[in-house]
Amino acid sequence: MLDVLICGAGPVGSFFANLMDQFGHDYRIIDSETPEARHGQSRALLLTARSLEIMEDRGLSGELLSHAVIPRGLRLHSDSKQITELEMKDVDSLYGHITVIPQWRIEDTLQHRLTKKVERPVKLISYVQESDHVVAKLQHGDNEDNVEEVKARFLVGSDGVHSAVRKGTPGWTFDGAVFNVPFVLADVTFTGDKLPDIRYGNFINTKHGVLMMLPLLDRAGEKLITRVVLNIDPTGSPDGKNDLTSLDKKEAVSQGIQKDQSITLEQLQEMIDQRSGAFKMKAENPQWLAKFRVNERKANGFRRGRCFIVGGKVYFKCGTYAAHCHSPAGGQGMNLGLQDAYSLAWKISSVLNNAAKNPEELLDSYYDERTPYIDATIEASGKVARNMVAPSMTADFLRSYVLPLALNIPSLHNKFGHIVQQLYVTIPSTSKVLAKKSASAIIEPGQYMKESGTLIPKDTMSRSPQTIRSILRKSDRYIALLVWNQAGDDDASESFWNLLKSYKKFVRPVIVLSKNNIFRYRIPEYARDSVYAEDGFWCDNKGELAHALGVEHDHAGIILIRPDMYIAFSESYDGKKEIPLRSFESYLFSQLNPEQ
Repeated sequence: MLDVLICGAGPVGSFFANLMDQFGHDYRIIDSETPEARHGQSRALLLTARSLEIMEDRGLSGELLSHAVIPRGLRLHSDSKQITELEMKDVDSLYGHITVIPQWRIEDTLQHRLTKKVERPVKLISYVQESDHVVAKLQHGDNEDNVEEVKARFLVGSDGVHSAVRKGTPGWTFDGAVFNVPFVLADVTFTGDKLPDIRYGNFINTKHGVLMMLPLLDRAGEKLITRVVLNIDPTGSPDGKNDLTSLDKKEAVSQGIQKDQSITLEQLQEMIDQRSGAFKMKAENPQWLAKFRVNERKANGFRRGRCFIVGGKVYFKCGTYAAHCHSPAGGQGMNLGLQDAYSLAWKISSVLNNAAKNPEELLDSYYDERTPYIDATIEASGKVARNMVAPSMTADFLRSYVLPLALNIPSLHNKFGHIVQQLYVTIPSTSKVLAKKSASAIIEPGQYMKESGTLIPKDTMSRSPQTIRSILRKSDRYIALLVWNQAGDDDASESFWNLLKSYKKFVRPVIVLSKNNIFRYRIPEYARDSVYAEDGFWCDNKGELAHALGVEHDHAGIILIRPDMYIAFSESYDGKKEIPLRSFESYLFSQLNPEQ
């Protein structure tokens, strides 16, 4: 029996499969489309800083970045001039920049890392749930008689807005609204007398509509070309009006590429000529031309028993998801889906490994932790999109005057970058699997783990200096981090180390002496026989980690980090006294099964 059957091999499904590989689980990943149906179509383009951070945590960011273009920023233009410029250089992340990489490149990169090939074309035609597994029927190719029955502990659908996983359970709905403004997408080469600076993304607001341009690499990965995005006039809504959005409860989902509608290069050029403002440019050598529609929808839950849905096949800069879909504004969609996968994968792994004390509560937390940000993204991106394309004078005033003025205010400029890069995403304090916030200044449960400066290993014979995130990278279990700030020593850490012996299968201990008297670069005797010894003891000679985590002077902090790099528990202690471990031990016991 499989551990997990994954339906859908877009970026999100492929990332989920990578996580199953790293967690050591048996899986299969299928997709109903052939590679030829999607290869070379750039579709989703943007990776946020938070997505790159989680990719770095899994050892995937380097190869992805090698295929990316990094624009200097985004320039906003009116009909006649540049009105402001947006950069993200002050965003608190190693990846505080715009990152442009075609979707097919992301898929190829992730799939090449898999130990198993994506099975294509294979589609899920039905499934039934038993008490401890799912029985799925899969059709191979177009042959209706070539049907295979597969058993898996869990079924995960990353198979788009027409998700067979979601549709396979009665009452699992996908209600929402239709955005009645189609878009044109094109990947082209520009020539002309006056071209926008290709080192930047460029947004032009005109009375005829908007024109957005982003630099990206061509299919060969060698030359810069331009992604063009234009809105078309609103189409009629079901009630006969030309409202920008209309409610839809029939699940007639129209999100994504409109395969039955085409656009010619001549039509594209006519629209560009109307909206190019002061620029004079001709579109040539189109690598991709398409029309695109947007919906704003969310499923009524992301779990039914042993079946889950996550972000699936993605088009343009917005998500067309099994779980949710929304406007393209801000390029949030694919990134939300990747983070869905990251949130769910370790929870399923924990249940498969019999680590979770309350498996149902942990699996339910997937929806509880993700839905606030999905709701906020649907609402915010919808508002931005409507204001971006609305033909009214008010909307034009907002685009031409209010937005540029706001972005020139440093605090708002930086906040905008922080939000767009999804660095605001935390785990809601209402999550039942988080510890309660403590009264100290230490990093709170639900926050993403901070980075440190260089840490020196106690085992200098086997390890080189590293940062805390590199020490924690690719973890398949919780990390229990004990940080001293000018207090304590190796001997004072022994009780903490010994406590975790009961959870050694599911928790890895790491102890950091911050600005302490090191005494010796050696692993203490009580830990030398442990499998965690070499990576378990570090020195923060400059105190940067203690400062980043909010561990006060003369204090110690215990921080429990989940496999998705979010904080599950944190508490500060008076470092002059013996560490009281009762609350930490109580939390561990409430969440994890100790060794038998």
